[in-house]
Amino acid sequence: MKYHKVTPREIWDKNRLLIVAAVTIIILFFPTGFAHELGHILVCASNGYDYVFSFGDLALNVRCYASPQPIMLYFALGGIFGMAASASLFLSKRIRTNSGIFIGVSVTAFDHFLKAIFETFTHSAYLSNWSLSVYMSVLVVSFMISLLMFFSIREKRKHSSELESN
Repeated sequence: MKYHKVTPREIWDKNRLLIVAAVTIIILFFPTGFAHELGHILVCASNGYDYVFSFGDLALNVRCYASPQPIMLYFALGGIFGMAASASLFLSKRIRTNSGIFIGVSVTAFDHFLKAIFETFTHSAYLSNWSLSVYMSVLVVSFMISLLMFFSIREKRKHSSELESN
C-alpha cells in the first residue's frame, strides 16, 4: 500500500479558514485583553482608587485597591471594552471580506461578550470556579466551529456556482 505524503500546501488548502482564524485570535489576545483591563482601570481610577496592572500565567489582570462604584460597571466594563476593541476592527473592509480574519475577530468579540456577562453576574464564581471557565471556553469553541462550518459551506457553494457559470 502506497501512502501519499501530505504537503504543507495541502494542509494550508484544507485548513486555511481554521489557521487564519486561530492566528487572528492569537494576535488579538493581548491587545483586546489590554482593552478589557483598561475598562476595569477606568472605573477604578475614576473613583480615585489605586490599582495594579499585572501580567502572569498568560493573563492580564487589574486589581483595584477598593471596591469602585458602581461595582457592576467595574465588572462589566472590562468585557465591554474588549468587545468594543474587537468589534471596531470590523470597520476595516479587509477584515470584513476575509472569512478567516472575520471568524477570528468575531470569536474574540464573542469571548469578551461572555466575559462581560459572566464577570458581571457571577463574579465570585468567575474568579474562582474553573468549571465556569471550561463552560465559557466550550461556548467560545462551539461558536468558532459554527462559524467555520458556515463559512466553509458558503465558500463551497460560491465555488460550485462559479464552476457552473463557466
